[in-house]
Amino acid sequence: MNILPEKIINKYIITADKLKMKHWRELNGCPLNVNAAYDGYTGIKICRFPTNDSLKQYAYPDVTDNFNSLKLSILKDIKKKKSELFGRFKIYKIFLDNFSTGEKWDTKFYPEFPGRDKKGRVQFAKYKGKIVAGNFLSNNIYGFLSAAAGIPERISKFIAKIYSKGLIEPLISGKIPDKTLLKFNDPIADQKAISIGYDEFRNFERSGILV
Repeated sequence: MNILPEKIINKYIITADKLKMKHWRELNGCPLNVNAAYDGYTGIKICRFPTNDSLKQYAYPDVTDNFNSLKLSILKDIKKKKSELFGRFKIYKIFLDNFSTGEKWDTKFYPEFPGRDKKGRVQFAKYKGKIVAGNFLSNNIYGFLSAAAGIPERISKFIAKIYSKGLIEPLISGKIPDKTLLKFNDPIADQKAISIGYDEFRNFERSGILV
């Protein structure tokens, strides 16, 4: 059910990046429309990510370097936006657009990172010596970049909670959330991953990597 006029949706919601991601999902046989409750296939991967988290460590592709490179790459764009007029508001809009499920910064849909296989099974990878699920990485980078944008941790975690329930779906897709989404809760593990992202940003700052 659309609740916003078509012209507003086209101008403020359907961005070029959203169209690209929609085409990418279509090419990979994923649903065209996904939300926080989606637990299906997230597309082709360039590595064989196990769906079992209790194998020997060598069985898991190490994504640490690629993941940190992605963080720093996006961070440059955020810093640039922050310096512009109304930069903070622009960042909020970018976050809404890009951190939604299946969108530009949702690493579960990246070929380089774990997500879910065609049977909907959670995939795992090695990150900083630990075995983590795709959901950990997508929430970790959200926390990291939220910290970089100057968003207080409690606020970013609150936003994640209300997003998971679909309460900001009208701003993202122009639609009222369905009953399934309204019953969905942001897992505790996802909230913890956000906090770890904040910690990592502070560690990057102290190390001088972000200078």
